Amino acid sequence: MQGNWVVKQTTAGSRFRRAVRRIADWCRLNRHLPLVVQHRSLWQKLRGHFTYYGVIGNLDALRRFRNAVLCQWRKWLSRRHRRGGWSWARLYAYLQSHPLPFPCAWDAPRVASP
Repeated sequence: MQGNWVVKQTTAGSRFRRAVRRIADWCRLNRHLPLVVQHRSLWQKLRGHFTYYGVIGNLDALRRFRNAVLCQWRKWLSRRHRRGGWSWARLYAYLQSHPLPFPCAWDAPRVASP
């Protein structure tokens, strides 16, 4: 065994669901905005969530939150036009050029903002 004992914390389920619901509401109300504006705002929302809930032992919940944000964003981007939705391939192609932040461990370097 190596290291010291730590108290691990995870995000409460009710807070997690509330945060995802608020992101979904924001995506619904702002789906008409240009993609660059939506991306910048989601970047800030994710970074704020990661810094607030980024405690030892909560990395899995932060990863689940990022995945939930991507699901909600894709859902509401698909409802912008009558024809054609956003497939996962299209979203991942967009994220190649405009990545959203990932939660990282304490000692990993932080991602610079766009």
